[in-house]
Amino acid sequence: MENNWLDEAIQREAKPKALRDETVEQFAEKWNITSSKYFYEMSKKENWEKILEISLNTAKKETPEVLDKLIEKAKTGDMKAIEMFLDYILKLAKNLDIKSDGKPLIQIAGEIASKYGITPQDTSDDSKGQP
Repeated sequence: MENNWLDEAIQREAKPKALRDETVEQFAEKWNITSSKYFYEMSKKENWEKILEISLNTAKKETPEVLDKLIEKAKTGDMKAIEMFLDYILKLAKNLDIKSDGKPLIQIAGEIASKYGITPQDTSDDSKGQP
């Protein structure tokens, strides 16, 4: 039963916090383990590598569909969707030299943001987030 709870805990940690069904304490109680054992196991490098791999695979699989929906909402004038899409483009353009009609994508996104009076979020340090 040891590995079952650990596999479930890894799957749990790979989900965004907002989508988790239970607290760590509830999870630990359900599996008859202590919260400290849960945190100890989740802090191990090999478990974080598994969590990261699952998170990245999920993001890779789901991103195109989510991005399509975001674009649809942005096209209808949804300001939050427009802002989110432009932030996405700016982050992408920071890492890739993408052009459209000969203009750098970052320039196009900036022009669109100005048109709608949007100030893109600061993307100078993206290393702070975790899966």
